[in-house]
Amino acid sequence: MSSLPNQVAVTAAPLSMSQGSNRANILIADGDEDYRQVYSDLLRFEGFQTFCAKDAAQALAVVQQERIDIALVDVMIPKTNGMTLCRGLKTNPETRLVPILLLTGWEPDQDHLMGIESDADADARLKKPIDNMELITRVRALLDKKLFTDNLADTEKMLLTFTEIVEGKDPYNAGHGYRVSRTAVALAVRMGLPLEDREWVRRGALLHDIGKVGVPEQILTKLGPLNSEEKMVLNSHTYLGERICAPLASFRPLLQIIRNHHERLDGSGYPDGLRGNQISLLTRVVSLADVYDGLTTRRPYRGSFSHTQAIHQIRREAEQGWWDLRVFDALARIVGIECIPGRA
Repeated sequence: MSSLPNQVAVTAAPLSMSQGSNRANILIADGDEDYRQVYSDLLRFEGFQTFCAKDAAQALAVVQQERIDIALVDVMIPKTNGMTLCRGLKTNPETRLVPILLLTGWEPDQDHLMGIESDADADARLKKPIDNMELITRVRALLDKKLFTDNLADTEKMLLTFTEIVEGKDPYNAGHGYRVSRTAVALAVRMGLPLEDREWVRRGALLHDIGKVGVPEQILTKLGPLNSEEKMVLNSHTYLGERICAPLASFRPLLQIIRNHHERLDGSGYPDGLRGNQISLLTRVVSLADVYDGLTTRRPYRGSFSHTQAIHQIRREAEQGWWDLRVFDALARIVGIECIPGRA
């Protein structure tokens, strides 16, 4: 088969889904020219715009020049491999939400052994030779997912404005959401949580304090201890945040994080006094990241804890039954301090 005219990239920028068109942009990264041609012809016939790359370098060149809505990546693509390319796309902030369909010709046993690491990075997998109808069905399903995540990202940007307003009221709290998010994602990765859960953790951590937009500034910035009435108002930020996000059905996985990030496993938290598994694992991850950042950040009424001091404090609380020991184990290892409850 002859070489495709858009082997590296198409110079005229086509309309993508993000620009209000149904003509989605699809990257085809495969070292086999015949496969690239077949996939491209099939997808173009279905009304999609395709961009072909024969190796990882060309694939990266395409995503730098064009807005890609979905990537078809062969696991044996030259100059690296499909798993490495998948990880690169998923760790790049500009392409982390692009769904990836990993294509493989490996036998099942080899596929299981060598491809297991890619499971958290690729959104779906197909084994060659690929049935045309199955390919189109998978592509359309992943494009639906991309449209959902694009809408979610746009809504997230709007809601983050509220979070920035809250943090702007209190200079001691500046950057808190972003720090909690980084720690929570690191915990999720350390614990082996799937990519989708990591994304909910990231968003939940960024937005966990959004309800503080409804808390008076004099309470947020008060230097002394809060009285019982002020504490009640401050604690209301949990369900106020849930209320802000509740009309958005797509934010359903975040609502538990936003409402319950101050719950404790022994039932002594708020606002609902939940116990044990009533608190979702994702919420427990964000909760501990939130506590850790709170301890290691200077407050007007106290200095900041060192990393070691913070870990020892959280250990004592975990031993009292407040926090998930598995999450604490991951936190202690991330910080690099061997201080695990129940161990010598």
